[in-house]
Amino acid sequence: MNISPVDQSKKDDTTFEGEAVRLSNELRSKPAFNDVFGNYVPAKIGFDIETADFMTMVNYLANGRVKKSESSRAFIHRVLAWRFPTEYAQKRDSIDNRYKLEYELIQANSKRDIEDLGKVGFQNNVRLDGSLNRDYARTEKQRNGKIRSIMRG
Repeated sequence: MNISPVDQSKKDDTTFEGEAVRLSNELRSKPAFNDVFGNYVPAKIGFDIETADFMTMVNYLANGRVKKSESSRAFIHRVLAWRFPTEYAQKRDSIDNRYKLEYELIQANSKRDIEDLGKVGFQNNVRLDGSLNRDYARTEKQRNGKIRSIMRG
């Protein structure tokens, strides 16, 4: 199953869809360039979540030279479960066996919409098993669709 191209106009929105756009942009390839101070910034190897094949995403997860946040790792797994449900079900434990329960929850709770993918970028929504949740923080969706994070004392 394919994901439709993410709407780049929403990348600045404080919504789940906006966070999904930002997470997908973090994974894209970027050319080498010189920054404003003249320092060389090397090219970044990545992929598009809409068109990459299963093994490209799995190899990216396995690449130890590329730093990945827990949010981007969870995002990739949710994309894999959405786009390649049968391959993901067969190979999920061999991808990274540390998160076995998490992978089962991802498959069981996959809603297959861009908002669901974007939830991983917010506090207490990264992992479905609750292992990264904090009692002092919560995230709520407001009536206008914007997301607000609330921290307690």
